[in-house]
Amino acid sequence: MILPGALQTWSDTLQRQGAGRILALAVLCHVILWTLLPSLLLKNASLDIIEALAWGHEWQLGYEKDPPLWPWVTEVLTVWPGKNLWACYLAAQICIGTVFVAVWQLGRRITSKREALIGVLLLEGVYYFNFPTPEFNDIVLQMPFGALFGWLLHRALTDNRLGDWCLSGLVAGLGLWARYSMGAYLIPMAIFVLAHPQARRRLAEPGPWVLVSTALLTFLPHMVWIVDSGFISIEYVARRAPEVAKSAYLIKLVSFIGAQLAAFIPMLLLALMLWRWRDKDATPSPSPSDSHKFNQAYLAALALGPLAFSLTLSAMTQRPPRVMWAAPLLCFVGLLIATSIRPVLTTDRLRTFGRAWIVVLLLPAMLFALDQLGRPLLAGKENRTHFPGRQLGAEVTDRWFAETGKPLKYVIGDTWYAGNAAFYSDDRPSALFVHGGYRFNPWVTPEDLRKSGAVLVWDAEHEGAEIPPNFAEQFPGAAIRTEVPIQGPASVHKVGIAILFPS
Repeated sequence: MILPGALQTWSDTLQRQGAGRILALAVLCHVILWTLLPSLLLKNASLDIIEALAWGHEWQLGYEKDPPLWPWVTEVLTVWPGKNLWACYLAAQICIGTVFVAVWQLGRRITSKREALIGVLLLEGVYYFNFPTPEFNDIVLQMPFGALFGWLLHRALTDNRLGDWCLSGLVAGLGLWARYSMGAYLIPMAIFVLAHPQARRRLAEPGPWVLVSTALLTFLPHMVWIVDSGFISIEYVARRAPEVAKSAYLIKLVSFIGAQLAAFIPMLLLALMLWRWRDKDATPSPSPSDSHKFNQAYLAALALGPLAFSLTLSAMTQRPPRVMWAAPLLCFVGLLIATSIRPVLTTDRLRTFGRAWIVVLLLPAMLFALDQLGRPLLAGKENRTHFPGRQLGAEVTDRWFAETGKPLKYVIGDTWYAGNAAFYSDDRPSALFVHGGYRFNPWVTPEDLRKSGAVLVWDAEHEGAEIPPNFAEQFPGAAIRTEVPIQGPASVHKVGIAILFPS
């Protein structure tokens, strides 16, 4: 295989100053592997992608849970390849690859190329950068913006070029368009600039204010939408992490911290292979320069600040963080470890590290493939990505056309059933998610719904064959047509269908 052969001789390449080529090969292997796997194995869109497609189809400035950049990107990526999702899987891995490159670029500025390379490669051992990434969502999309911001801000602070300040502001603003948790990078780094004497001196110059102005102008349209919408996306964050009693909060916090440590285990094992104990008889290292002290302080703030800020905010509000919310905040942890242990990179150690890195790359991929192939066959269970969404979309569209003879414009239901029917239908109707009514679905009006009609879909196996009460209350007059069985790889899904005829 190309990968083992190349990495087995990477120590020799490093001796020839080829760290950049090693990085390019590692990133390429990661991107190809994690693009091909979901493209070949996933038969249906995941829940997050289904939700993004329903939103992105409407081209709003914001949605009930998120800023709009992720739904927009997801919609664009599915227009030209039809209903194939390989472009979404590729985009997710480009996001991860961008993180690796941005960390490498910062590492080259503050340490040797070898340590910068190790800092990037260690990230392959973090759970958040491999197994869950095929579910292209707002978390994955925010990752490259956080990483790029960390690199560009260092360039701006040290080189003080106006272009770097402007780029930093643009990336900060776009990161907020991807996910609000981009603020977990912005606020700690703003505190760093205020607290560190060398960085604070820049406040007397135009650069930082160019950054702030660019970020605010970039984010302004969505800020206006937030106010106009009645802060519905901010309300979602509060609903998603509700305030709890102190005892329950402590339990959930310990669970959160434990999950993060578990996500780091492969990375920590890789790092231990390069660990060196201090030699008491060794010649003391020379005193670090001011620039070295600044770089170390900057990296510590960048690697630890986002998570520390999030935990502090969580403690102040008594709202426990959710495990996956930490994923986009850990881009620079590997680089911090590499610059802290300062590994002795001998030929033998590098070869051992290279073989271990291959295992860390391939093992999650094997587990991912086993889960997708083995779960329905061996366990008789299904993931959402096994759901027969194409069959549901065809059934809904055919039954609507048989009743009305018109193209289908609206599908009403929960996120999963309505989202699947809307995306996989040949008519590509708009989805109206019943949990939010017209407030969460402003692209639909009562008048247009009465005029155009709609199909209601629900999980008949769990909610019964009759129209669910919350459906009937919001959309009276719908007529039950049938309960449709659709065959998945391990089970039959019963879907209720009702038609709200056009007036």
